[in-house]
Amino acid sequence: MAKLFLLAAVVFALAIASPAIAADDSMSPSAPPPLSSPPTAYKMLGKFGFPPGLLPVGVQGYNLAADNSFEVDLAVDCEFRAAKKYVLHYSSRIAGSITDGSITSLDGVKVKIAFAWLRISQVDVDGDNLKMRVGPFTKSFSVDTFAVSPQCN
Repeated sequence: MAKLFLLAAVVFALAIASPAIAADDSMSPSAPPPLSSPPTAYKMLGKFGFPPGLLPVGVQGYNLAADNSFEVDLAVDCEFRAAKKYVLHYSSRIAGSITDGSITSLDGVKVKIAFAWLRISQVDVDGDNLKMRVGPFTKSFSVDTFAVSPQCN
């Protein structure tokens, strides 16, 4: 009889405790936080003060290192007209170093001047303008010129 009473008491205790244990999530493993997508190359430009249209449509990916050096990959080489006057050529791989308002050591971007293709080595934000350095020369463009990413020809 004592064994039966003890068995009934244990079953009763488990029946009462089970809903409380099931409702307590503090012991259950927590779900991992949802993975957020890394920002696009266009959004990363914005974080450094540049308009998104500095890159053409079709960026396949990018890598930004801890030292702010970067690489941007396009599916193919790309040409488009900027400011109705200049033809820009972007290689399928663009590289450089980026800080707030300045891109230096730029590689993979050229501008056609007369009959020659010249490398754009640096781009700086100067108020509402972008200054592009080609050799010893600098040309300013309104930031609005690059507000929208251009389509490649």
